[in-house]
Amino acid sequence: MTADEAPRSSGSQAPRPCAADAIARILVVDDQPELAELLQVVLEGEGHVVTAVHSGEAALARLARQPYDLVICDLQMPDVDGVAVYRTATQGVPPRPAVLLMTGYADSTTYGDFLQSTAVAVLTKPVGLDALRAHAERLLAAR
Repeated sequence: MTADEAPRSSGSQAPRPCAADAIARILVVDDQPELAELLQVVLEGEGHVVTAVHSGEAALARLARQPYDLVICDLQMPDVDGVAVYRTATQGVPPRPAVLLMTGYADSTTYGDFLQSTAVAVLTKPVGLDALRAHAERLLAAR
């Protein structure tokens, strides 16, 4: 096996199940490819099946093709924003995924009404990996 064929692993330990004791299907959406791929590696290390996409448009296409247990999405993106991704994910055919939003603009009033009306979980960028894991586990356990 060459280095290119080796499976990705963040350590020698086996993946840990989430609080829900099940492997979850997670969609990560961020227009910063490096962040999306980092979150993918971290969540795969927790034992989940993770798809990372780099636009809201790509997220909508994925949501139309496959069900997910959790969607982790950047709120502000250039093409289709996190609000549109949230609405599509939560208005689909049950079971609907849990949604966790991320934003680098915590003080922005642009999304204030939306965030208050939905009470969706929001993480502020830069995202702490421990906080991400904790929120993901909590949302998955509540399903």
